[in-house]
Amino acid sequence: MSTMTLPHRTTTITPEMITAASLLVRITHSDDASLARALGKAECRLFDLAWVVADGQLHIASHSRPRDVNLTDGLECSCPTSRGTCWHLAAWSILSAVCAAGINPVAPIPLPLCVELDDDDEPGSFLDGPFDAFDDDSLTHDEYGDVIPMSPVYFEEVDELPVMVRRVRRAA
Repeated sequence: MSTMTLPHRTTTITPEMITAASLLVRITHSDDASLARALGKAECRLFDLAWVVADGQLHIASHSRPRDVNLTDGLECSCPTSRGTCWHLAAWSILSAVCAAGINPVAPIPLPLCVELDDDDEPGSFLDGPFDAFDDDSLTHDEYGDVIPMSPVYFEEVDELPVMVRRVRRAA
């Protein structure tokens, strides 16, 4: 019997995606009231707080201590909770369900990963090294180096809702 692996696509999480994944976790663990409470918190906080999945762990900003980052691998968490399931583990369960659907979830607010310095290392500035991010002008200039004028933006009403419309330059 062969196993099929889903092609994973990377996308920013949406409320619908998180709600569906949370519902699947709730159905799977219907007898766990502590997890159900934690899932409710995790659903909101995955949008409110910065997080990233790296090195097999979820790094997520603390809700109660804004300068702290909690780590969880789905089994254990670095937070000081003493009873029940913490919302960090619930967030891991939600993101795991999203991954099982073939999606690599990305946070709406990404958490920058920091590198720990040894005692011998001097902290430096990110400006000390080469920085060429602004050298790519392919979106603002055409192939002749001329500036591409910005398209005007306007709103139209569609089904009684305002929708932003952009005029695009047609290729000749």
